[in-house]
Amino acid sequence: MSAVTQDFEPLRDETPSTYYEEQIRVPGMGLANRKSRYPERCRELKPVGFCCHGHPILGRSSCGARYCPDHWRDWIEGAVINMVARLAAYREAQDLSNRRMCHVVASPPQDKRYSVRGLWDTRSDAYDALEAAGVGGGAVITHPYRTNDKGDELYQTVKEHGDLGEGVGKWSFLRREAENQHGELLQYVEASPHYHALAPADDIDGSKAPEGWIVENIRSFKAFHYRDTEAYRDMVATAYYVLTHGAVQEGRSTTTYFGEVHPNTFDPKEAVGARKWEQIQFEAEAAVKGVPETHVSDEPEECPVEECRGEVIDVFYLDEYLDDDDFISHVLSFRDGRKRLAQLRGALAYWQKRTDRPPPGAMRSEARYKEWLRERGEVFQPEPSQVSLSTAVMG
Repeated sequence: MSAVTQDFEPLRDETPSTYYEEQIRVPGMGLANRKSRYPERCRELKPVGFCCHGHPILGRSSCGARYCPDHWRDWIEGAVINMVARLAAYREAQDLSNRRMCHVVASPPQDKRYSVRGLWDTRSDAYDALEAAGVGGGAVITHPYRTNDKGDELYQTVKEHGDLGEGVGKWSFLRREAENQHGELLQYVEASPHYHALAPADDIDGSKAPEGWIVENIRSFKAFHYRDTEAYRDMVATAYYVLTHGAVQEGRSTTTYFGEVHPNTFDPKEAVGARKWEQIQFEAEAAVKGVPETHVSDEPEECPVEECRGEVIDVFYLDEYLDDDDFISHVLSFRDGRKRLAQLRGALAYWQKRTDRPPPGAMRSEARYKEWLRERGEVFQPEPSQVSLSTAVMG
């Protein structure tokens, strides 16, 4: 496919919704599609723990959806593991002693505005531009936006005054300023499609890209060996970063593969063997979990109740604590201790019985849910055996 964009109409005055600013988002900022609502798309609210002072802790299992405001990082972790493992297997399977893994960016002509369809169709042109410049195949992450002058100036001002946390990058800062709202983020970014690629290459020559395209090698990664943890982490850091502001739209993949790494061309298990492929997957996952800034837990480490901040304990141990006289006495020493204790017994009932379900209104409100737990706990008679709680939680 030619990289020339003559199939698109020239720039003309139309409403923003004609183009992709209102349609294409970045991970964690939901969708314009009204069918995608939160937190209903996540799994049900349920007791997941309690604090050492007796407050029940509620939470949701991760939906792992890239557009979910609560769980988009879980999607990124999985996507990074898959991407890095596939690229590592390809690197291992080839005689690529002179070819480093590289981070390359391909930018199409920016003299026009792109529609939603144009953004995705131009991705195919990006494959052609990358191959022309010397990249035989790899993973591509579609990016819809670049930061604008307002976003750049705001970030630089805060950075110069020392008000940024350590290691906070521009996109993380602007996401925080926008309070994870797409409409607010549009103040700090502008539509400017470009395509990031992680790929092996020995000589990238941007001058060979089609007219109007800019192909640049941002950096080359360190030499790779499939048992070298640091080599994986080098790829993980870049893959994670570029995915945090990749393009999100239902029915479209943020990450795709092309050329020599396309699924129709390359099977990692067949290429390196089952045992080595298993080792590569293990190393990729370990690298993701081992980089602190890429792994963010959704479970609180301390009680979120104001002025409590007690240590949070997994619900798996709730039956043991409710059999402990010292713990019971401690909880009852608080003014609302009986209420806390009833809520904890209600949480135990939830896991032991699983016959009662909270009303729909309680599923949308933690306060109502805790009240339901209190009512349930006041009439609950624990079973003689506590095995069912462990089974329910671990299963």
